[in-house]
Amino acid sequence: MALQDAKTFRDALSTFPSGVTIVSTTDDEGRHWGFTASSFSSVSMDPPLVLVCLAKKADSHAAFLKARRYAINILAEHQEGVAMHFARKGEDKFSAHPFRYGTAQDPHPPVLHGSLASLHCVAHDAYDAGDHTVLVGEVAHVELSEATPLVYFNRGFRKIDVTPAQLAA
Repeated sequence: MALQDAKTFRDALSTFPSGVTIVSTTDDEGRHWGFTASSFSSVSMDPPLVLVCLAKKADSHAAFLKARRYAINILAEHQEGVAMHFARKGEDKFSAHPFRYGTAQDPHPPVLHGSLASLHCVAHDAYDAGDHTVLVGEVAHVELSEATPLVYFNRGFRKIDVTPAQLAA
């Protein structure tokens, strides 16, 4: 069976609502790298593995292939601007946003303040997948907060109606 065309494929994919993440790392020279991704998923509970997909054309592609650690920051509803900023090429992505950086004593990847959750990952595998690379990370640490998630659906950011009682559950 042949696929009709690329537009039909993109249209079909846009019907799947997803969360939005900022994936961040620091290279061996101390430069910070990051990208916006909605292609994020859990893979395994034992060991705790997650995956995220990165376009091979991304400025940060080479840095993430070499990265030993990265963070997957799951965005909260108020972070739409951060998502848009990190989706652009050639931008200074980090100076305008409140990240917490690792130190020599605590070499964690950049963590975005205000995220719904941040997963500190140790690089596990990378797989070639067409025009993307699938990065698989083993989750070493999780930070959680209470917020409403940022959702992407039908080529736009959406809000979901969550009551405080549902957030606490």
